[in-house]
Amino acid sequence: MAAVSATALLFSFLAVNNFKGRAEPVDSLKTEDGANRADYAGLDSGNRDGEGDARSPIRLNNGDNKAENDDGVDLSSIPGLTDGKAYPKKLVEEGSTNILIIGEDKENLLYDTVGILSIDHKSKKMKIIMIPRDMYVQYNKKVLRVLENAGKLNVAGVFKINYAHHIGPLMKYEGKFKPYTSISFLADVIKEKFNIEADDYIKLNTDGFAQAVDLFGGIDINVPYTMNYDDPAQGLYIHIEKGFQRLDGRQAEGFVRYRQGYDENGKFHSYDDVERKNNQIAFIKAFIKQHGSVKNIDKVPELIRILGRNIQHSIGVGDVLFKYLGAAKDVILKKYEIESVILSSGKEKYMMLAEE
Repeated sequence: MAAVSATALLFSFLAVNNFKGRAEPVDSLKTEDGANRADYAGLDSGNRDGEGDARSPIRLNNGDNKAENDDGVDLSSIPGLTDGKAYPKKLVEEGSTNILIIGEDKENLLYDTVGILSIDHKSKKMKIIMIPRDMYVQYNKKVLRVLENAGKLNVAGVFKINYAHHIGPLMKYEGKFKPYTSISFLADVIKEKFNIEADDYIKLNTDGFAQAVDLFGGIDINVPYTMNYDDPAQGLYIHIEKGFQRLDGRQAEGFVRYRQGYDENGKFHSYDDVERKNNQIAFIKAFIKQHGSVKNIDKVPELIRILGRNIQHSIGVGDVLFKYLGAAKDVILKKYEIESVILSSGKEKYMMLAEE
């Protein structure tokens, strides 16, 4: 599902050509038990696509897995959804337009890509903030009680942010994007933890990724190594030769999802998530360079129509035609500075998408 981390942003990336990025660590604080994990975000970056996590990283003050009441306190009266400290740095500017970007894994129904696209017209900047899919969320006792009653408290991965959308329906949660309780819940968790309020959302799956690339005629890109991998369970078949290649939608999906497989000599290689992000960044850079124009921005309404059931969003027709297409054209004509911020669990890694 890493495909969507590159392509759910196509709607706004169609003409960006001044793109720079950095990574921000989110493990600078510790939990109450002293673990080297932020109490607002614990990460397990070693998890692979489609694999479960047998560990449930619950951290409760009383030391057990019970969402117990506090001396008769009505848990429903507890405000918010989370406990612990929020992310300490300011990520978006006041008055900016913030779009929640979601990439869904069709097989596991997990949100494997979670990000925010923030447009600040005052400073003429656009920022893409990518949130680690394995970020640990410390829920408050109100949410924990719901999980306990549903028998979900010890489900593998339940406290990762890419599982959050499953909790919203359990709570019959009402929020900004109702009736989509799952997205409303996720949006409010992000608001509490990162002080970012989403104005709209876009959710895209891998089929939508392939369709989007094909609509714009494919992509020319340098493939750094031979990619051979077959996964019938996911319907994923990747066979791409090393070197400069013309990729269609399905091949591009394989390129940005590739994490392990065989080279041209039959030798098996396994790559970490940083390497996969490098490929995704290379894809975005190539796509922008080849398809970035005001003319192509006008294809967005047709793109949304073609994607059909593979895309879900909160953006009305009027907003697409006037608010967001107008904003995208401003980005081109006024040459907005584009910055990517990848919230990571380790050392800072600066990723430059603009030409040197």
